[in-house]
Amino acid sequence: MKKFYLLTIILLLSSCQTLSTIQETLGLVQDDPNAPVKLDENYDNFLEVDWEKNADNPLLNFDFFRENIESNLFFDINAGTIFNLKGRQIELIDIETGQLTEVFDLQTDRIISGVSVGYNSFFYVDADGVVYSHDSNIGDLKWTKELEDVVLSKILITPTLVFLQTSSDVLYAIDLQTGETKWQKQAQAPLLSIRGTASPIIYEGLIFASFSNGRLAAVRGVDGIQLWEKPISRLKGSTELEKLMDGDSNAITVNEDVFAANYNGSLTRFNIRSGEKIFSVDHSTSKSITFNKGKIFSVNTDEEILGFNASNGTESWRSQKFKNRGLTDLIINDDKIYFGDFEGYIHQLDAETGMITGLTKTNLEAISQIAIFSDKLFAQDIDGSITGFTLK
Repeated sequence: MKKFYLLTIILLLSSCQTLSTIQETLGLVQDDPNAPVKLDENYDNFLEVDWEKNADNPLLNFDFFRENIESNLFFDINAGTIFNLKGRQIELIDIETGQLTEVFDLQTDRIISGVSVGYNSFFYVDADGVVYSHDSNIGDLKWTKELEDVVLSKILITPTLVFLQTSSDVLYAIDLQTGETKWQKQAQAPLLSIRGTASPIIYEGLIFASFSNGRLAAVRGVDGIQLWEKPISRLKGSTELEKLMDGDSNAITVNEDVFAANYNGSLTRFNIRSGEKIFSVDHSTSKSITFNKGKIFSVNTDEEILGFNASNGTESWRSQKFKNRGLTDLIINDDKIYFGDFEGYIHQLDAETGMITGLTKTNLEAISQIAIFSDKLFAQDIDGSITGFTLK
C-alpha cells in the first residue's frame, strides 16, 4: 500500500512538471512585465571595499507601540566626514577609515528627513515639520523652527540663508544663524499629488524649485521676488490620476539654461533669465536628472536609463537592462554613470554610450543612496548600513 501511494505521488509530481514544461513550450506561461530584469553578471568588478558599518538593527522588534514614521533618510558628506543619522544620534564617520570621529545627541528620533550639512551647521526635520539646526563642530543645538509641513528633501544651505521645500509646496528662506523666516512662497497645490521630494537649487543668486503642480519657479534668493514660473509639462489626461505630474526631480543648471523633469510629464529646457521654453520632450521620472558633456541623464518611471542630447532633447541612448530593479539616483563621475539597486548591486555605465562597463555585488541590502567623494564611493542600504569603497 505504501508503495502504491509513493508511486501515485511520483506520477502526480511528474504530471505537474510535464504540464509546466508543455505550457512553457507553447508559450502559455507569460513573463511578469513588472518583474526585475535579471542581471548579466559577466562584467568587471570596479570597487574595492575599504570599510563597512552595519546598522545593527535587531532581528525582532518588540516595541509594538512605536510610531511608524515613513522617512526619507539620507546621509551627507562634508569636509571628509560622513554625517549619518542613527536613532536619536548623528554619527560622524571618517571617509578614509570608516571610524567614528564624533557622535552627537539629537533632539528627537522622529526624524523624517535625512541630514543636510554645510557652513558649520547640520539640519534635520521631524515628523511634525520642526527643523533643527546644530553646530556641526560640537553638536550643540542652535535653533528650531516649526514649519507648516514636513521636509523630505535635502536642504539647500548658503552662507547666509537656508532654503527648505515642504512636501506641500511651501518654499522657505530661513536665516542660517537665527532661524528667522526671511520669506516664503506657496505654490498652488493640485488635488492629487505624491509626497514632494524635490530640493531647491541655486544659481547666481536665483533659487529654482519644482513643485507638485508640475511647474518650475525662479525666485530671487535675497528677497523671494519671483522672476518667472513655467509649466514643465502640459496636462495629458482628464482624471486626477492622469493629471498627476509632481516635480520630484531636482532641476539642474547648465550655462544659461535650467533643465527640469517631472512625473507623467516632460524633460524641459528653459532659459534661466526669461523662463522661455527651448524644448520639451515626453519623459516621466520621479528621480533627479544629471548632466555630463552635453547630455542629460535620467531614470524614467519604468526604470529605463536614458541619455538625452542637452541641445535639442533628442534621445541619445536608452538602456532597458535595469528595469524594475529599484534604482537609486544616478551619479556622474569621470564620464561614468553610477547607481545602486534593490539587490545590493552597484552599476557602472559609460555616459557617452550607455554601455555597461562594470558591476559590483556588495554585502548591502537594497541600496537607497550612493555618493562619490574624490576616488571614494559610499553606499547606504535601507537598513542604514554604510560601506566605503575605492574606485578601481
